[in-house]
Parts: sequence; structure tokens; C-alpha cells
Amino acid sequence: MAPGQSAIATAQRLIASFDPGARSELLFDWDARERTRWSNLPAGFFTRPGLSIGDMSDDQRGLLFEFLSTSLGEQGYRRLSNVLAAEAFLSQAPNAARNGWYPENYWISFYGLPSDGGDWGWSFGGHHLGLNLSFRDGQVSTMSPSFVGTEPAIFRLDGVEYESVVDMHHAGHAAFLTLDPDQRELADAGRVPRDVITGPGDDGLVPQRIGISASEMSPAQRTALLAVVRLWVEIQPEGNASVRMKAIEAELDQVHFAWHGSGEVNTPVYMRIQGPSLIIELVSNGDNVGENARGRGHYHTIYRDPTFEYGRQ
Repeated sequence: MAPGQSAIATAQRLIASFDPGARSELLFDWDARERTRWSNLPAGFFTRPGLSIGDMSDDQRGLLFEFLSTSLGEQGYRRLSNVLAAEAFLSQAPNAARNGWYPENYWISFYGLPSDGGDWGWSFGGHHLGLNLSFRDGQVSTMSPSFVGTEPAIFRLDGVEYESVVDMHHAGHAAFLTLDPDQRELADAGRVPRDVITGPGDDGLVPQRIGISASEMSPAQRTALLAVVRLWVEIQPEGNASVRMKAIEAELDQVHFAWHGSGEVNTPVYMRIQGPSLIIELVSNGDNVGENARGRGHYHTIYRDPTFEYGRQ
């Protein structure tokens, strides 16, 4: 079964597993305002539409994660899993209860009925995660906007070592290092903002492009830039990611790359990659809010296609 068809079938099974009352909390109209009501804040500070992992039975949780794994690319599902692992790590902090730092505090909601014809979409998110994928005629049409962050970035949980979002940071820095001194001056973002500029609540905002244009880069430098972009684009299934990458490559001369900071984790860093149909931001402020995460890294990132958000062109 194709990934899109498998995601649809699993979504239908998941929805059918709830009673009518719960289903009314899970399902919304395609153009419902709730679709834009998402955040990267912890559950203690923001109420989300839909049903949470904590609202579900074990069987329903199994269906949820089966749906998410079929609806995302392999790397996308890994990133989602890493966010939940980081949340489980934070749940051990003294202030976890006040902030709602628990992996059960992530919500799923559907917009339109999952089917192989027409438009429908889903949102899944909580602290440091806001995924908004849309489907059209059985295939992912856009994953904009989608937020992936983490705190901590480097940690050990249940005997497993994690590095979450660090590869995105390192890839951006590697692309910056391919530039010569004059190009680096052009690429300098100038400062590290407090947070991503085009994050939750900032739908429709298209900032002025900053940094160096890819039209001024060598083929090797352009390849390094595209490798950075792919780390976000491949959150969606491989076939959809390939189509999206071709579209970005076609407009590459109009894409700008800006960087400020080093390649070291837990230091102030800002990156923005922006073109006509692309905005990617990464911010590290070199601070932590979890007492048990001190010095381990804290990242916010956003991916947008300002021409095609929430499946609406």
C-alpha cells in the first residue's frame, strides 16, 4: 500500500476507535479556525484542539503512532520521536508538573475527513512540536507550517543517547563554512533574535530576505545549502519530499541564506533560509528552562511555504 493510502486507512481506523463524543473533539471542518491555533509552548501555557495522547487507550495510542509513522517520512517520524523523548527527559525536572512537561501532553486533530479524494489535513503538537500536514487526492500536498524544536538537544534517556536538531544546526554551519570571507560577510544575519520570527501566531508574515543569494554561490555551495533544506523537507514522505525539493531547486537563485553564530551546541545561533515559497529558521539562544537540561541545548525551528499553508493556496 502506498504511504498516502496507508496513512488514510490508519487515520480512518483511529477515528473510528473513538465514541461519538470524543470524535467531536477530534474532527473539525476543513477550514476550521482551530487549524491555526497551535503553539510550541508547553501544555501548562497553551490549550490545543483535539485529543491528547493522555486521552487515549493503549490501543488508540498504537493506532496514533502507526498513523504518524505512515503519514511522515522516516526522518520526520524520528524527529517527532526525539521531541517526545526530550519531553520525557524534561518530565523528570522539579517544575515539570507546573509546566505540563509530559509526553502525554501532545494533541492530534483532523480537518476534513481522511480520504483519497479532495482535501484533508491533520495537526499534531505540543511542547516544541507543531506539525501541520495537508493531503490532496491521497498525497501530502504541504507540510506548512511545521515547527520542530527540542530541549534538551543532547541527552540520555533509558540507556539511549539522543541528539535532537543538532544535525540541522551543524548542517547550517557547514554550509556557512563553505563561503569565502566576502560571502560570509554578506551571509551574516547580524544578530540572534529571541525566537523564530515566523513561528506560531505569525501566519502570513513574510520578512524581508537577508543574507547571501544562492545565485552568488558556487555549485558546491548550492549543494551544501540544499542539503540543509532537505533536513526539513524530508519530514514528509520521501516521494513528496522529492517533489518539493525539485520545486525549491527551480527557485534556488531567489533563495537567500543567512547565518550568525558558531557550530557549537548551546551557543547563540540564528539561521534563515528564505525564497519565494520557502522560509526555514533555526534559533538557539544558548539557554535552558528545564533545570535538568542545563547546558544541553535548546532549539526552535520553523518550516513554511508562505504560498501554500494549511493546504490552502
